[in-house]
Amino acid sequence: MTKQVLSPNKAEKASLFGKKENYKQAQVSGVPQVVKPTTAFTQALAREIVKNLTTLGEITSRPFHRPTTPETRASIGEHPTLVDTSVLIDGRVLTIVNSGFLTGTLIIPQFVLQEVQHIADDSDPLRRAKGRRALDVINKLRGQKVNPWAKMKIVSDDPLDVKEVDSKLVALAKRWEGVLLTVDFNLAHVARAQGVRVLNVNDMAQAMKVALVAGEEFIIKITHEGREREQGVGYLTDGTMVVVENAKDRVGQEISVIVTKIHQTPAGQLFFARMK
Repeated sequence: MTKQVLSPNKAEKASLFGKKENYKQAQVSGVPQVVKPTTAFTQALAREIVKNLTTLGEITSRPFHRPTTPETRASIGEHPTLVDTSVLIDGRVLTIVNSGFLTGTLIIPQFVLQEVQHIADDSDPLRRAKGRRALDVINKLRGQKVNPWAKMKIVSDDPLDVKEVDSKLVALAKRWEGVLLTVDFNLAHVARAQGVRVLNVNDMAQAMKVALVAGEEFIIKITHEGREREQGVGYLTDGTMVVVENAKDRVGQEISVIVTKIHQTPAGQLFFARMK
């Protein structure tokens, strides 16, 4: 029994070979002939290939993606504290955690981690250095064992209806009734305005400044010359500047001084003193 094979219609054959004459010639001779496709056919084929590849890419872009269960107030951990990008770049959070002043669960959302990675890959050397320092802080927080009451946790929760990273942090802090840890002055004000408790590392640093009063005596090392009146300049252990009169020639020496004046600046206190 001979199997019958249905051939395409003549119009399709003509389109494939380019011209009807070529098709007729091929039928008459009975010998298959290779004819160069037309430009229109080549372009149509290319469009179809691109379309199929695009569809395949959309299907396989996340082949192993599994939906994650959002964290709840009960599952997020004790005393949740959300850490923003500025704190990680600042780096002092690691010392604070190791000292035991911070306890509970330090939460770093994936979108904060991605922002840090983006900064670490920046073409600007300064931004790149800051980003890499932040990544180093994250790794050290993850592995720290000095403070057993503080744990770090990276979460994938991301409020998709909110675009800004800062606003996302505020939204998560409200959802989990957590604390926001930052050194960003504006973010701290926005969060507090929305009822979120904020820990600003800069505020903590100011609170930890050494308290001196006029007439108090202490020893300080003069590190460099001042600007006027034969002044010498030294620094307290917390970084507070002390300007000492007539101490220009005492650079590199430790001397006993007496506080004469205290000047309050937006950045903190500035002490003036004289040699004893």
